[in-house]
Amino acid sequence: MSCNLTRQNCTPENTFAAVAKQGCGQFFNPVNFQAEQLVYDIAFSDLINSYGIPVNYYVNTFNTLSADLLYGEHPIAPYQGPFNIMSYVELSESAPNLSRFGFASDDELTAYVHINTFTTTFSALVNYAAINQSIEPKSGDVIELTSLGCDRPNGRGSKWFEVTERVDQDIASMNPLLGHYVYRLKAKRYEGSFEPGLSGERVNQQVFENSFAGVLSSSIPGPFVSGTKSYPGDIDVTSKKDVLDMSVNNTDIYGTYY
Repeated sequence: MSCNLTRQNCTPENTFAAVAKQGCGQFFNPVNFQAEQLVYDIAFSDLINSYGIPVNYYVNTFNTLSADLLYGEHPIAPYQGPFNIMSYVELSESAPNLSRFGFASDDELTAYVHINTFTTTFSALVNYAAINQSIEPKSGDVIELTSLGCDRPNGRGSKWFEVTERVDQDIASMNPLLGHYVYRLKAKRYEGSFEPGLSGERVNQQVFENSFAGVLSSSIPGPFVSGTKSYPGDIDVTSKKDVLDMSVNNTDIYGTYY
């Protein structure tokens, strides 16, 4: 077997297309991979539809033109929804990321939503131009996991989550061939505070200081107060008898408690 002597008579321009035509073989040029990106886009949509779950999505209609920008608030902005959309969900119900630092954190949620599906669906349902927003998920929107709440015991319902982060680009994990196919949403457990358009989770066992919780008067539409609650006994009587019995622990020099 002899050596390949013909190689000595060739130049790279005669052999390699990437050298003969600049940009022909660039693996990191998205223009060269339109068909391949379409395959990935369809694949992401198919995966979400196959392995995801339908969720109720509520759009926060916060409007920068109507908000109090000094405090960053627009309390009368109602939520629009619910709108049904498919989402691939990763749910962490113990939220260990903060517990290692001594924080008691609520549940955490990571959801993947197909970009084209979200744009097509919500452009027909929400007038984003009227609220001065782009057609995309954002912090403050709310997700209700309806599929995981239909048969919970004792009247409990779906868990609600408030979106805290939206990411469309993470080259290491969700942008093969430099394409953009899905939104990755981070969310935390939502605790309702009488925002218009939202009801919050059912069977909320929050302890009230009175027989109800809510606002006394407001121009915000919707329910203002919670359902009534009653607690047996009187904490003042119990405290006076068992905790701060002034006949035993006379601390009047510091002021009386009752």
